[in-house]
Amino acid sequence: MPDLLPQPSPDPAPGSARRQHRADGGAGGARLLAVTGARGGLGASTLLLHLAWALGRRGCRTAAVDLDPAGGLGLLLGDDVLPGLRWADLPTQETAFRAARLVGALPVWHTVSVLTGDARGGPATGEDGRLPGCVHAVLTAVAREHEVVLVDLPRGMPVPVCAQVLLLTGRDLSSAVAAEVLVPRLRASALGQGEDTISSGCQDAAHKGAGETDPVRLVVRGSGEDVTAADLERITGCRVLGSVPRDRAVVQRAARGEDPVRSRSAMRRAASVLARRLVPGAGTAPVSAQQESVVGREGSGWQ
Repeated sequence: MPDLLPQPSPDPAPGSARRQHRADGGAGGARLLAVTGARGGLGASTLLLHLAWALGRRGCRTAAVDLDPAGGLGLLLGDDVLPGLRWADLPTQETAFRAARLVGALPVWHTVSVLTGDARGGPATGEDGRLPGCVHAVLTAVAREHEVVLVDLPRGMPVPVCAQVLLLTGRDLSSAVAAEVLVPRLRASALGQGEDTISSGCQDAAHKGAGETDPVRLVVRGSGEDVTAADLERITGCRVLGSVPRDRAVVQRAARGEDPVRSRSAMRRAASVLARRLVPGAGTAPVSAQQESVVGREGSGWQ
């Protein structure tokens, strides 16, 4: 295992120039986005992977961190063929890591640095339900080397403070009710009310942009017809960033253990539009009118 622990006076790390560039630009670190589902079966992990792929394709330095104690994200990635560190390889009592060394030892999937669990399990959880110090240290280190860090957040787990939350919900009534219950908890957790704070290296203006201060936004899955996107906004008090289709081809690829983003799909097109809305300044790849029609026009930029 590489030496991941910080030294008293380390030499400049390979990523220090990138961090200085971001510091000069006033960003101060990575954008931290937690992705979770209003209920099971909506495909929050699949959405996260498509967003990570789309952001990486736009030239944005992106990382994906799985906080599921069961390490479920690795199954979608074909985890057994990706060499690199897993959660079980990291010392659980550490409170700081050398950012460049840690990131350099992580698996890479489509240019995206990933940290997942494996058969040994995912990250440990505190007895009080809070994120343990090791998780805080990992997020801090990963944020220093990337522009966007996507966190696969299991329902019920606290949101890292300074993170924005993408809550995936369906148009069915059960999803709407679940989202209504979850949103206040996610807001309170993201804003550090009742939770330990985290020095994640996220931007000082993590909750600001487009005149919005709400750290939670909705992404609507095209399943169910009980409610509309406008209904969901009224029920939850959250803005809808966009919508994604239920893509059978992606579901079938995941069931076969194949790379979920390996070929063109409606989900890939929708994720590309969402990525542009999340990080408007990343990359220069244009988004077609057809792509905009797939994801829906109700969303707005969120920085």
